[in-house]
Amino acid sequence: MATVWTNILDGFVEIFSSPFKDLTVLWLLAPIVLFWLILEIYFGIHKEEKLGWNTALGNGLSISWVVVTSLKTMFEDNFALFGWDKLLYLIFIAGYSGFIIYISFTHKIKEKIFFIFASPTIIYYFLGIAVLWVHGSLSISLWVFIDLILLYMIVLILETIFKKLLPEAPGGTGDEPGMGDMGLGGTETGPGLDTGMGGNIGKGFGKI
Repeated sequence: MATVWTNILDGFVEIFSSPFKDLTVLWLLAPIVLFWLILEIYFGIHKEEKLGWNTALGNGLSISWVVVTSLKTMFEDNFALFGWDKLLYLIFIAGYSGFIIYISFTHKIKEKIFFIFASPTIIYYFLGIAVLWVHGSLSISLWVFIDLILLYMIVLILETIFKKLLPEAPGGTGDEPGMGDMGLGGTETGPGLDTGMGGNIGKGFGKI
């Protein structure tokens, strides 16, 4: 049992030390963490708002630049960082991006189900792993893989606590005369005009 806990601890050490093995990786990792944190804060203070179709589309598109940059890194310097496992992972998240984009356009899956797959948490978590692993900072082993799953569960718990602790924005979700929800991550309240990333102009201009 002691060996198991030692391996789990060693896996976490590998994960959390990986961004500091090559500080240049922070140029990619920092925006991912920053965008992720901003979205979590937004939905934390606008507690009644849910992920919108256009925000889901933006999340799907955000995967593309990480995939392209990671592929460039893998294939330069005489394939120094190339690995078939890394390539397959990038193909997986590129396919995931295509899935998110396609469903965001077609609405072929019920939003309550689809928005789980298009949430910032899972997408930016996948991207963080891609950046650290493909760029050579993170070494994946069986125990690191197990720890990445455990870490995702911990992140979900901390995210829930974090959102509950954030104070709700004054005015709720924007139920003012003439204007509906506007901004990042809103949902459609009428057949009106969408604005921003995931928001909409709902109640006031819902019907044209």
